[in-house]
Amino acid sequence: MQKKAQPWVISLIVFVLVFDVAYFWQWKFDAYKSEFGGHPDEAAHVVTGLFIHDAIIEVGHYAASGFHGSPIRVGKEFADRYYTHYPKIGLGVWPPFFYLVQSAWTFPFGVSRSSLLFLLCTLAGILAWLVYRFLRDEVGVVVAAVAGAVLISLPLVRSYYGMVMAETLSAVLMFGATMAFGNFLDRQKRSDAIWFGILASLAILTKGTGLALALTAPLALVFTPRFALLKRPALWGAVLIVSVVAGPWTWATRNLGKGGWLQPNPSWSFTAQAIPYYAQKFALSLGVVLMALFALGVIARLGGGSKHPGRWAAAGALILAVLIFQSITPVGLEARHLIPILPAGLMFAAAGFDFIAKRLGACWRVAIFATLILGGTVWKFFPITSKGAFGFGPLAQIMLADAKPDDEALVSSDATGEGMFIAEVALHEKRPGHIIQRASKSLASSTWSGSGYSPAFDKDDDVFKFLTSGKIRFLILDDSVSGEHRHEHHEQLKRVTAAHPDFFFPLAQADLSRGGELRSERAKLYMIRPNN
Repeated sequence: MQKKAQPWVISLIVFVLVFDVAYFWQWKFDAYKSEFGGHPDEAAHVVTGLFIHDAIIEVGHYAASGFHGSPIRVGKEFADRYYTHYPKIGLGVWPPFFYLVQSAWTFPFGVSRSSLLFLLCTLAGILAWLVYRFLRDEVGVVVAAVAGAVLISLPLVRSYYGMVMAETLSAVLMFGATMAFGNFLDRQKRSDAIWFGILASLAILTKGTGLALALTAPLALVFTPRFALLKRPALWGAVLIVSVVAGPWTWATRNLGKGGWLQPNPSWSFTAQAIPYYAQKFALSLGVVLMALFALGVIARLGGGSKHPGRWAAAGALILAVLIFQSITPVGLEARHLIPILPAGLMFAAAGFDFIAKRLGACWRVAIFATLILGGTVWKFFPITSKGAFGFGPLAQIMLADAKPDDEALVSSDATGEGMFIAEVALHEKRPGHIIQRASKSLASSTWSGSGYSPAFDKDDDVFKFLTSGKIRFLILDDSVSGEHRHEHHEQLKRVTAAHPDFFFPLAQADLSRGGELRSERAKLYMIRPNN
């Protein structure tokens, strides 16, 4: 008699397969050939991760020295010095857990582009595996595994694990916390409540979207409804875990996070735009076929007849909670905020397929399944977009080859370009090394989001004096910046370099690309002669 494969063996096989799927999409996305410019925040996530990595090393040096000096003073001095060298750190504006995960990964696997992308690939594999894990008992191993693979093949999902962004980790933790709460509703085990508290805390400490879990739990209770659980100490123990673990950081940085908001406070004007925007983006993210299956799955599972009604109630609650949260909190209108609810969306889509399949014969089930996958979902995976962000890496390496230890550089581009250059320098030198100034900060002032802009100097002569005072020896000028991102300080730099060729010597130039599209203007690297 042939022995059945152990569940853990099948789970391992599924994880390897979905990891390979994730790596394939990263490769097709040109993630490993690109610099960290897929999103304006990507370079800041990289540099912040490097800061935490290096700060942990600094703590080791501090301990080895016998804890010499006040830890607060030593820590503050290190943070200030690091930010002076690489002014693209977002800790405080963003919570710390994503960067702690980066550090835990890069200590054994090294700090490099490939290493960071392998981390994101692994997180995508975990997300797909979780979908498989929570579906396999209801729809079978094959459908559950395919649902996980389809999830990480959706264009919105795959583009964000092709970048160093927090969305994939946020999705893993939020979905995991939601399923833990669903298990608590079904089994009423204290361990499930504890897991919900832990995972919800880490989700909140990864990305602000995690706060939507505070709405997910009560909505899930309403959907079941199992209000008697409100009397269970385990439920309030989970609340206590979240309050103790995530509460202090969230409260202490509550105003810093608003720096990236479109408006200082929630308002109906934002919500009126956000509700239709996010509803439409959720539907577009799944596509026509998956959305139809999703609707059928919602009817089939929330209407009863499931082995795990609490799990399905929690999945539905997560979708609704995030849509409400993102429609109230004015962080901007970006579809990426919906990535944490797409695993739940795929669960319902798989349930919709299962509802149809159970009413058909075996041959018809296979035929319908193949048709849906090949004809109804694969079309959404093409054409394959390219991250295609490059141009600053070669200039950074040329500068580092010529620069002396004390030389400083000034980079002028939009927020994405300045971040790309800073990240490339930080990755390719012993940190903290050279001081890199951002023209948008040194020659102008604005908020975190870029509003309230004003140049620091009124006259070109003052800009010339600033550049040739002796501190700054290199200038990186990205003349491809256009539209609302092209500001007065950039025009000043262009005029000054043209008017004083004896002080600004061209060293190199490089083609620039964003989103796979080559720009008409190139980035230029100048060496500056001091005006003594």
